Amino acid sequence: MSNKYNREFLLQYVESENKVNEYHVSLENMNKVVDLIEYFGIELYRPITRLLLSNWEEISARINGYTEAEWSVADEIQKTTPTLDRFSIAMLIEVLEGEDTFNQGENVGRRLSEEELRSIRKEQDD
Repeated sequence: MSNKYNREFLLQYVESENKVNEYHVSLENMNKVVDLIEYFGIELYRPITRLLLSNWEEISARINGYTEAEWSVADEIQKTTPTLDRFSIAMLIEVLEGEDTFNQGENVGRRLSEEELRSIRKEQDD
């Protein structure tokens, strides 16, 4: 990880997105978002942040209803991924394999605006 993208930077970015968009995700959970960003690679910090924050409430509600069997799957995965806690692993399972969330569904097929594309390109050039 370059000096530009340290944990402090990532947490500040997640906190900023959380505040600006009024997602109301707790600091503890924002730290979980940063853990997931670090796990996947900082190159994806913007889309991972937006995906997780915008769907946090819905996905958390599903995770909070997990059965013992569903938790055992997360626990098994955690054995090979000790840097993530079991809730973060459950979050990954839900995002990657779970049902589509409301926010994902309503944005299907949405194209990025020119401003968003410029921002992404600028970030890649930095």
